[in-house]
Amino acid sequence: MSTTFARCRRTLALHSGLSDVENSIGLNELHTLLRDAVQKEDYVEAGRVSNIVLSRLYGDDPSVPEATRREQRRRMSWKGLGAAPWLNDRLDSLNYTFPTTIQINAMEAVNAILNTTDEVMESVSLEERVDVHQRDMGVVVSGTTGSGKTLAYLVPLLSTLSDSLFLRQRIRVGAEEAVGDTTGDLLDRVAVVTSPMIRSNSRKQTRQSGAIATGASMSSLGQSGKDVKSPLALIVVPTRELGVQTAMLLYQLVGGNIKDDPTALTGRANMFKYKGPKGIRIGCVLDDEEASFGLKLQTDVAITTPQYLGKLMDDEDVLPSKLRVIIYDEADLALEKTDAKDLERLFDDDPEEREYTRLTYLVGASVTEALGNLAVASRILPQGKSCIATATRFAALQSEEPLADAARIAGGEKSASLKDLSVCLYPGLKHERAVVPNDSSGLLTLTRLLRKELQAYDQTVKEAGDSGVALNTVQRPRVVVFFPDEEQAKKAIVPLRDTMWGEHKLCVLLPTIGFNPLTIMDQFKRNETSVMLATANSVRGLDFPALTHVYTLYLPMDDPREYVHLAGRVGRVGQLGSVLGDGGHVVSILREDDAGKMDELAATLGFEFVDIEATPDVIPRGEDGSLDVDNVDVEKMRRLLEDTMTLVDLAEDIGDDPTVVEATLVDDSDEEDDEDDGDEDSFQ
Repeated sequence: MSTTFARCRRTLALHSGLSDVENSIGLNELHTLLRDAVQKEDYVEAGRVSNIVLSRLYGDDPSVPEATRREQRRRMSWKGLGAAPWLNDRLDSLNYTFPTTIQINAMEAVNAILNTTDEVMESVSLEERVDVHQRDMGVVVSGTTGSGKTLAYLVPLLSTLSDSLFLRQRIRVGAEEAVGDTTGDLLDRVAVVTSPMIRSNSRKQTRQSGAIATGASMSSLGQSGKDVKSPLALIVVPTRELGVQTAMLLYQLVGGNIKDDPTALTGRANMFKYKGPKGIRIGCVLDDEEASFGLKLQTDVAITTPQYLGKLMDDEDVLPSKLRVIIYDEADLALEKTDAKDLERLFDDDPEEREYTRLTYLVGASVTEALGNLAVASRILPQGKSCIATATRFAALQSEEPLADAARIAGGEKSASLKDLSVCLYPGLKHERAVVPNDSSGLLTLTRLLRKELQAYDQTVKEAGDSGVALNTVQRPRVVVFFPDEEQAKKAIVPLRDTMWGEHKLCVLLPTIGFNPLTIMDQFKRNETSVMLATANSVRGLDFPALTHVYTLYLPMDDPREYVHLAGRVGRVGQLGSVLGDGGHVVSILREDDAGKMDELAATLGFEFVDIEATPDVIPRGEDGSLDVDNVDVEKMRRLLEDTMTLVDLAEDIGDDPTVVEATLVDDSDEEDDEDDGDEDSFQ
């Protein structure tokens, strides 16, 4: 029986309620099962999985009173956590009905800082509670990759701004009415104030090779006054690609729809069923073109990278004194890239000029003690009013003024230390190592392993068909391959395409030296390609649906933080894990000289790995070891020889020949041909 088929059997065992299987499942995979059950309206299964999550979150002590259990279960809902009512409905329509454990603890951290009782939470909005508090707050969201950290800060962000966003809507509607209907374009102007908007001067922000953000408008509302001009929230991300992904999720939360074609139906997520504040402006400054225009149009939430933060403050497009929420996503990398003077201006603004209490989030899978010390020293995390939230708990950050009653809610602990912060590797992954000779190309090993996975998948399908087992949880391999730098990834795309022709559709993501990275990313997300070549920072924080494997090729093994983020592209909420599905595989291809470093890395991060062989089974031998001529597969033998000729000593063969590189990428950035570009970096 194949390994994949065995996992399918374990899937059936889970649905039969076997506890040994349940105990081996990671939280991300449990949340995936819960989300799928809700989407399929299988509420019996949803209730069963929810009970497992409940026991993971709060323990399984039978002596706990039933009333306490009911309260704990209520806390597993957005409503029970105090999210804005309109946002509860929107999250449900987007199939985020149940928060993940890290989202629960991130909200509970804010509730604990505010010392909110259940009665107050039900009758007073989060924004009002924050205003009454009148003290800056900080939350470190430290959790494994793919655990739902983006929603862990977007939901409290929108809930904290909810009343102000409704007020801004009324101001804008009033300003629009003052303009008067002199041109007969009433319907156009109504659309402006009833639709969310992503503010960007680049069409690629709202349209990515056919992905259409409906309801977006670039029109101006006229002069509404400076009361609605300055952003209330700022999100700082390390890369443009992560900024776009965050903007699109935020856009959906505030009523926008994203469709692959104009005729697609949006179902429950239809913007006309949206009950929240209208006309919300999401301003993106993520490249030089956008930076040249700045945020001149009444932005509510600004998203930028450290590169442009200083300019936004210089131009007064972002006024630190007016910011109610500041987010640093992938905080370790984003803070490293932020100029010290910009950081000081952002957080050391004059308290007398401040108009609001501020909530600050530091988010990431590699937020460490050193980073926490920097955050405290830079006044990013206010002493005495800061918490740490993980997937398993929330706790007050130790200081001279301990947080009162932080353990009031079940699951909390009285205090935590910055020493508790470390890189977080998701435990539900399968780690493998393939060691190759120092003088051999790892691409040949990569190709053999890719084919081996496809053969295992085909065998699984055959076994399932023969046994009558439905393989709803097993999918065809989808892969990201990480290279040390963009040049090496660029050189590898052509020979890999040639060797994998007809078996995989390949693309390469090159944000610095390539073309249309957003289009390439979008094509991969929509399964138009199945293998992506990339570099470590190019996909930092990005979420790719249905990804099953991550391969690293000759990457250094001496940086635990980098390995965490590379491995973290799989095993995420919404993907199959390594227990129930055939996903969550992390394969490191290393030279012999570097193989020992993985032992040290595994000891540091606390994971185990197995060594695998990539030798193809194309040379059948008898029991005595002699060649079995009658069973030789000539086609497989031919392919092995072709792969060897194409891929061994690749670097020496390609060198710096510009003709090879230019054959890989063709610049076709004409805006008039926006529908047809995007295939420059992908091969089918």
